[in-house]
Amino acid sequence: MGKTETKSRFLKATTLAIIGVLLLVFSAVLLLWHGNANSMQAASAMVAGVYFDGEYRIADGEWHKIVEGEHISSTEGDVTLRGNFHMLAPDGEYVGIYSDSIPIALYTNHINLTFFEGENEPYVIDVENPLYGYSACHEDWAAYTPTSGGEEPIKILIHNPHSFGNETAIDEMLSRTALWADIEFEKAALESGKTQRDIGLLFAIISLIVLGTALFSTLIHIKNSKIIWLFGIVILFAGAYLSYSADGVSFWNESVVSNTTILGCSMMFYMFFLSIALVHFLKGTKMIGTISVVFLGLVDAVIFILPLLTDILFYDTWLYWVAVQILANIILLGCLMREFFVTKGKERWLYIGLVLPLISFGVDVIMTDLGLWKGGVSSKYVFVVFFVAAMVAVLKVIPNSINALAKAKELETEKIVLNAQLTESRVSTMMSQIRPHFIYNTLGSIEQLCNINPEKAGELVHNFAKYLRGNFGELDNPKPILMSQEMEHVHHYISIENVRFPDMTFSFEMNSDDFHIPALTIQPIVENAIKHGLMKLQKGGTIRVVSYETDTHYCVRVEDDGVGFDTDVLLDERKHVGIRNIRGRLKAMVNGTLEIESIEGVGTKVLITIPKEAK
Repeated sequence: MGKTETKSRFLKATTLAIIGVLLLVFSAVLLLWHGNANSMQAASAMVAGVYFDGEYRIADGEWHKIVEGEHISSTEGDVTLRGNFHMLAPDGEYVGIYSDSIPIALYTNHINLTFFEGENEPYVIDVENPLYGYSACHEDWAAYTPTSGGEEPIKILIHNPHSFGNETAIDEMLSRTALWADIEFEKAALESGKTQRDIGLLFAIISLIVLGTALFSTLIHIKNSKIIWLFGIVILFAGAYLSYSADGVSFWNESVVSNTTILGCSMMFYMFFLSIALVHFLKGTKMIGTISVVFLGLVDAVIFILPLLTDILFYDTWLYWVAVQILANIILLGCLMREFFVTKGKERWLYIGLVLPLISFGVDVIMTDLGLWKGGVSSKYVFVVFFVAAMVAVLKVIPNSINALAKAKELETEKIVLNAQLTESRVSTMMSQIRPHFIYNTLGSIEQLCNINPEKAGELVHNFAKYLRGNFGELDNPKPILMSQEMEHVHHYISIENVRFPDMTFSFEMNSDDFHIPALTIQPIVENAIKHGLMKLQKGGTIRVVSYETDTHYCVRVEDDGVGFDTDVLLDERKHVGIRNIRGRLKAMVNGTLEIESIEGVGTKVLITIPKEAK
């Protein structure tokens, strides 16, 4: 087993081990989270010592009895409650109408409360009151102390300044009413959201590790560093949303303005960068996905900047953001479905997984609007699933990318070696063509023609000079040349040989010459045809060069009607360095091939094929 294979197996084993540990950890986290969700109600029940009993009406409608567990809409108009707070003993036994001096804690989810008791001045808990500031729209706990001692019913006017997004606000307020028993109440409220905040902080910490890994990957030019960046950013904003949507956040961070802003921005940026990550995995529909994400980004920028420049509350922009995000999600869902149907194999599971966060976002919007739950409940669970998937992907991408980088460096080294070999091949080919006997024979022909035909001697000198220039020029030419240029060199060579062998016939059929071929490819083949084919005939002989193209390849065929030979002998390229060099340069420079067919007593055919993408 080689070192590379051993290293690869070690990386795979390590990755699987880490994945297993992560799955165990987050299985435990989910169980704790589920247990915490149930304990929240238990903690609330222990703290709660009061409840509101009476009736309600929406706007100017009819009065209805307040029934525990029955939904009261907070988005259909102002709601008025009429009745009294009643006290419960710690064991849940009914005591009577509440008349103590301990303040009552009321959970307000973006709603304003005005209390009317007898002749007293109305008591206002209003996020739009100048005392709080107009930008203080938030979820918070508010304190109220009844003053009438239960002698008269209390009226509570509940106003939702937004009319959307907090459909369950009144249900939450009534079900979570408690006694504000100083620090004990605050501790219980903080404890109820502790597990979710801890998971959010864990996400944030790990996201910083992932982002650090992404930075390192970028610096060493790892191919898939972009998706590592996206995973890190998505995990960061998912962690922020988990932390700031947990119970008791107003006691964890008393800046209620920043709580609302961070909560909204974290979900906005989570969905935006998640959308970019989804587009990264698209193929045939990448352009459509990219356009939708660019549009989403522009709208997000406007929504983010608008509250900074105008009096519009940041919370009031959420409805428009949700509408645009859903539109983008629908487009991305269509893209993912299309990719699913055109993809085969295991990759289909990827597109199924990518659909989950889009669907969970839509489910949360619908359920929040219907008042069945508040905020991104299903998205929170998808956060955990996505986190595990992202960790698995990062742990898989990094080793694979490092291996790919190592292989790329190996290929670069091989390329340097190959270039050196090609240079050596070009020199070898050039030197094999300029053999001393060829030079002697050509000079001898020139000497004879000087006496009997000076004009033809001059022409031969001209062709010989062109021939030598073509061969020596090949030493400095690492790139392929046009076929038309190669044929010029062939014609110069043939003109020289035709002086010595005037009975030989040469035929050319150039149906295509606008493609590239390594220099000194056709001329050595023609020379071999003369030397090993025609010169062994009693007289004459024909060499034919044909070029043509198919739908996928450019082809050159050199054929002669010489004596032919046993191709098994030729295939021993150790004895035929010229053929080996030509074949090697064809493969390395234009991905071409060279095939030889020969029949003894009939002739030889050499076929060169070059893929069109190598043009």
